[in-house]
Amino acid sequence: MSNFWVIVGHTAEKRLKSKAFLWSTIIISAIVIALMNIGTIVDIFSGDDKTTEKSTVAVVTGEGIEELSEMLVSYNEGEFNYVHYTDGDLESAKQAAENNEFDYVLGLRGDILNLEAEFFGAGTDFMIAQHVRTDVQRMKETVVTNELGLNQEELAMIYNPIYFSELPLTENGEVRTEESHMQSYWMVYALVFAIYMIIILFGSMIATEVATEKSSRVMELIVSSVNPVTQMFGKIIGIGISGLVNILLIVVAAFVGYTISGADYLDTILRDVVDLSLLGYALILIVLGYLLYGGVAAMLGALVSRAEEVNQALQPLIFLAMIAFFVSMFGLNVPDTTFIHVLSYIPFFTPQLLFLRMGMTTVPTWEIIVIISILIISVILINMLAARIYKGGVIMYGKFSFKEGMKQALRLGKKEK
Repeated sequence: MSNFWVIVGHTAEKRLKSKAFLWSTIIISAIVIALMNIGTIVDIFSGDDKTTEKSTVAVVTGEGIEELSEMLVSYNEGEFNYVHYTDGDLESAKQAAENNEFDYVLGLRGDILNLEAEFFGAGTDFMIAQHVRTDVQRMKETVVTNELGLNQEELAMIYNPIYFSELPLTENGEVRTEESHMQSYWMVYALVFAIYMIIILFGSMIATEVATEKSSRVMELIVSSVNPVTQMFGKIIGIGISGLVNILLIVVAAFVGYTISGADYLDTILRDVVDLSLLGYALILIVLGYLLYGGVAAMLGALVSRAEEVNQALQPLIFLAMIAFFVSMFGLNVPDTTFIHVLSYIPFFTPQLLFLRMGMTTVPTWEIIVIISILIISVILINMLAARIYKGGVIMYGKFSFKEGMKQALRLGKKEK
């Protein structure tokens, strides 16, 4: 057991003291702090002396709707400065806009009940036309209500919103509201992405660590004094610890950036976005997913003789992780489909898809227990197989071949005690 902790400590210390780890952590932390203060940085470089002017919209109005045009011109609460164009028709207004006299042109025709609006502009921001449409609609409603002679109380009766609530059909039932759906959606999206990145990055670290020691012949010295299986699990745990330290440092950097920014949205995130009841399950699934993929990564790293062959060896594992990730992204919109339900029982897909189902739908407790039990058993069995192959693979050298390498490693692993 002492050898195990020696391997764990050595692997974690080696990773934590490496220049790549230090610089990547510093750079990522700096980026996180900068992103948390992006508004302040933009203000610094853009200058505080510059004021944002409203875009100008030339309004060309037909007969019978002059009142609407006047209301638009006098409307100062919107994002645009409306100007009544009186120097010609719509075509001349467009020509004036092309000569940079105005930013946009709005043509209005018809009567107040059958109003037609044409908006002319350039650019890729489709929201500009939507804002103008909203302004025109608001002014039209004001003109119509004035013509009908409605007082403030009657207007309030028309526009007063209804109070709509969603409740479960049964006493102990559950109902998913839009608010709870969006809360779960963003949390599941973030954690599914985190699981994918942890699996890919840490799996590559494990395989690269094993292959590097093997290619430098250091592995031969380690194997002579430490059991290969002990070495394998020591490396998995050691890299896991270094990865945890890396994540914690980035979280600390995010908190520092949040403190510097002076924002107050953390309480809103904790209240409206993060579901604390799911974090425990997320942690369990991340750990089990890491052990599952980490064991296979160590096994694949032991089959290669050079560090340059690691990417080729890891391709099947990366494809599995990518499939699970893309299925999860699709399943965010249709979490109740049968194939999502079925795939969540497959161990290599369970970490992401089970968490997806738990966050977006209601999963019975018994089913959660069954699926996690299957995942735990799979972790044990796959790591036992990986340990056997790893035991034989670390003493193998030659050109990488997945099929033949697995067979030879299994034979050598049986002979090794």
